[in-house]
Amino acid sequence: MPEMPPPAPTAPPPAPMIEPQKVTPPPEIVKPETEAKVKKRKSSRQQQQQAQRGTAALRIPLNTGGPSKSGLNIPK
Repeated sequence: MPEMPPPAPTAPPPAPMIEPQKVTPPPEIVKPETEAKVKKRKSSRQQQQQAQRGTAALRIPLNTGGPSKSGLNIPK
C-alpha cells in the first residue's frame, strides 16, 4: 500500500489588529428646560386656514354642484 502524503502545512494565524485606545470624553451635563413652552392662541381665521392646508383639504365635498343631484350614488 502506498503511504499517505504528509498533510499540507496550515497557514499562520493572522496578526492581531491593534486598535489605538480611544479616551472617552467626560459626560456633559445637560440642563433641563425650565421654561414651559406655551403655544399662542390662534384666531378663528388662522384655524380655518390650517384646516384647509391639512388633511381636510383632501376630503371630497359631497354637496358640490348646487341644488341638483350630484353624480355620486350616495343615499341621503
